[in-house]
Amino acid sequence: MNIKRTGALVALLVALTSAGTTPAGASGAVVTGGADAPQGAPEKSLRAASNEAITRSEVLTRAQSWLRDRVPYNQGRSWTNEYGTYRQDCSGYVSMAWHLDSSYVTWTLPPLMDVIGWGDLKPGDALWKDTNHVDGHIALFIRWADDAHTMPVVWEEYSEPFTAEERTWSSSWARNFTPMRYRNIVDDAGPALGDEGIAASASYRYGHQEHMFSKGADGALLHSYNTGEAIESESFPAELAGEPVAYVAGDQQHVFGRLADNTIGHWYWYPTDDQPHFEQWGADDIAGNPTGYAFGDQQHVYARGTDGKLKHLYWTPDTGVVEETQSQDVVGDPVAYVWGDQQHVFGRTPAGELGHWYWTPSDNDPNYVSWGGRLAGDPAGYAFGDQQHVFARDTGGKLVHFYWAVGEDVTVEPLGADIAGDPIAYVWNDQQHVFARTPGNELGHWWWTPADNAPQYVSWGGDLATDPTGFATATQQNVYGRAADGTLAHWYWNTEMAAPDHETWGQ
Repeated sequence: MNIKRTGALVALLVALTSAGTTPAGASGAVVTGGADAPQGAPEKSLRAASNEAITRSEVLTRAQSWLRDRVPYNQGRSWTNEYGTYRQDCSGYVSMAWHLDSSYVTWTLPPLMDVIGWGDLKPGDALWKDTNHVDGHIALFIRWADDAHTMPVVWEEYSEPFTAEERTWSSSWARNFTPMRYRNIVDDAGPALGDEGIAASASYRYGHQEHMFSKGADGALLHSYNTGEAIESESFPAELAGEPVAYVAGDQQHVFGRLADNTIGHWYWYPTDDQPHFEQWGADDIAGNPTGYAFGDQQHVYARGTDGKLKHLYWTPDTGVVEETQSQDVVGDPVAYVWGDQQHVFGRTPAGELGHWYWTPSDNDPNYVSWGGRLAGDPAGYAFGDQQHVFARDTGGKLVHFYWAVGEDVTVEPLGADIAGDPIAYVWNDQQHVFARTPGNELGHWWWTPADNAPQYVSWGGDLATDPTGFATATQQNVYGRAADGTLAHWYWNTEMAAPDHETWGQ
């Protein structure tokens, strides 16, 4: 696999620039003109904007706020939100996004910008024109709508009675403009290549919302989420044949699931999308539920194939979707995570051992080693400091713990607790947590603090009929599962609670 595994970029910026996919919200309309001639002098921001360095992600966050607020175009008025007060026209909008000290106009912006090539455009750059201070306009470049990179997707304020919105320009209209770059905009520092060693599950936190995905009785993709004010649910028509996996990559949300035709379905959202985009990945040779992660500017998915082999599907901006078949057999569903600049996959082998595939930055093909054991269920795992941890149900129905540290051999530790089904596991600050369904259909919770050599245990109670999924935020732990009547249940505990609680999320 000839993929560069270093030098990560912010996933949002790379994907938006390279994917060439038009969001559902793009109108396809073409701007036909509109002068940017404000009435009166530029207005000062309520905040002391410094005209200093600003990252592309901050520009996009600021810019999105006017789309969120549906700010109407009006050259004679200004809009105030958490980012200050700026005039409600094209150059006022860009001034706000770039955190300028006032609402500039199209003919006063050039000293702050440099001309760049069309091929150099990145999210947060601008498309600008000004003809004798009469026919002027500026818009923020977001991404390309076509593979040929002729039709830009922009965020803009452009004319009454419209509001700030995302639009796709035709190639002929776009060529009336000059690509420009704000002199103080900087690329975001490369993020951690992965998600701090935490394996993806069917749930995650995005912004201030909690999201959970599952397969409906009719094969639809069910989406339940907490807005902070209410629990909302929606369903996307699909032919899911198993349970999905979901993760966040930058400002994007991704969900993968096996479809009835044995391909991988991929649903994804950009920050401004109300509805997901959908595409199919790979050949019709997938037989198990997927796992996956984001790694720099790449997306990776693993699953058991119809031939019993471990399948690896990945997307990069340069290659698109590629599928590879590993030589080893796998039983059940694997788990995968990123650990620093390495990628790790664990799965149960036909012999019941724990198989381990991993890539270092210099590897084109994975390394493979058996971690031993006698497993009867699918693994869960994470990285913790310089250690790797995997948990699963053994052939005796007990919870077993595998761990490895740098410079040491793999240790297999029977924990002696009876579990039903497959566990989930994650790291929360300096603690390690494992959850699983007990034989009594309660949610069992095992955890270690830094001082613990053996896990502590408590039952979180409830009525759990399926394998759980979950995640932790800085202050709260969240676990989800289906009750015997099929309703979605949410168990949670935060640092202000004396004991965990649970609630019903409906569908």
